[in-house]
Amino acid sequence: MRIRTYGISDVGQRRRNNEDAYLINRIEVFKDGEKRVFYVLAVADGMGGHEAGEVASGMAVDRLTAAPLTYLAGDVEGIRKIIEFVNKKVHERSQKMGKKMGTTLVAALIEDNKGYIFNVGDSRAYLFRNGKLRQLTKDHSVVQELLDKGLITKEEAKTHPDRHVITMAIGTKDQVHPDTYSIYFDKGDILLLCSDGVTDMVSDEELEEILTNNTRLSTIGGEIVKRANANGGKDNITVVLAAF
Repeated sequence: MRIRTYGISDVGQRRRNNEDAYLINRIEVFKDGEKRVFYVLAVADGMGGHEAGEVASGMAVDRLTAAPLTYLAGDVEGIRKIIEFVNKKVHERSQKMGKKMGTTLVAALIEDNKGYIFNVGDSRAYLFRNGKLRQLTKDHSVVQELLDKGLITKEEAKTHPDRHVITMAIGTKDQVHPDTYSIYFDKGDILLLCSDGVTDMVSDEELEEILTNNTRLSTIGGEIVKRANANGGKDNITVVLAAF
């Protein structure tokens, strides 16, 4: 299946530095004389301030492609090993720098029409299929835990004072336990990965409208950034798209 990809990142309206990072990488692996082609896509949102958050998010996406190719086994265990590898490298760097830093990470490993999505933190993955947008990942955050327990509503979650407090991140501890999801893509699907600079500023309804009204990925990405900035641009804004 032919896959088109696009990524864009913007500092937003309020921040001086961009602590987001993204990755779009095509990897060829030869196994038993057969060529296998993987796409690795990712969005990371760093924490820890200038020269810490930027380092953490940058390292996370860089180390995704530095992970041993033997981990690209196309199963959940391989995915977990990749995340463990990335987390270890960022955590070691944090210890050496003497700074508390970490990053969210939402990523996809895709081969043909099969994909694995993995998530740590509150950056998100969405699937746009047949004109409808569906969130694939669940945030690791205080607000999500309150939602799961029925203690707050979705409307209350949008303005909750702890809405940016995440409960899991890459690099903050020596071990991490990502959520993993498997999915088969259909022709016409669009996979959207994004940081919370998008989801805090642009509603799911607005995202669905943009995806419905545009076909070119660069236009979709640009419109999402434009809308996030128009709605306040309170954080860095990063979008990665894959069309099938």
